[in-house]
Amino acid sequence: MVVFKRLKTCFSFLFFLFASASTYANTYAGGIFSYTSAEYNVDGTSASEGKPWVLQAQVGHFFNDYFALEGRYGVSTGRSGGISIDSLASILAKGNLPITEQTAMYALFGGSTAKLDQQNVASSTESGMSFGLGAHYAFSRNSAVTIEYLSSLNTNKAKVGGVNLAFQYRF
Repeated sequence: MVVFKRLKTCFSFLFFLFASASTYANTYAGGIFSYTSAEYNVDGTSASEGKPWVLQAQVGHFFNDYFALEGRYGVSTGRSGGISIDSLASILAKGNLPITEQTAMYALFGGSTAKLDQQNVASSTESGMSFGLGAHYAFSRNSAVTIEYLSSLNTNKAKVGGVNLAFQYRF
């Protein structure tokens, strides 16, 4: 009986989120420039650290003013500390809290997969949970800029996280 009540509450909340669609709910795409901190531990004893710059593309859809789903894919622009991020892909749920018509704060939660390469040592693909916080400023109805911190990956072998600056266009 308790499980049924919890499921009912959960479905009621999700119905409220999706049923309260706004005229501002739509699809967006953009580019992300990331100052990333990466740590790669090949053998379990010593970790290499680097700060590779990452360029990403993003596509997302706001179902209403409060909830969006987003996909991202990117690569590092080079090596730092011998580490490069050959690919970084993320699927994220975005909880959005509008502050004014132009500004919003948001939280991100989801999963990421990254292929990391340590020059002349090893490379591997790691997957894990992602989470972050950000702020959104709309220049107009169709263009915006965001700044956020996102911890993309945190496993025993690899840690990837950083500050992201994104430019978005809404369709």
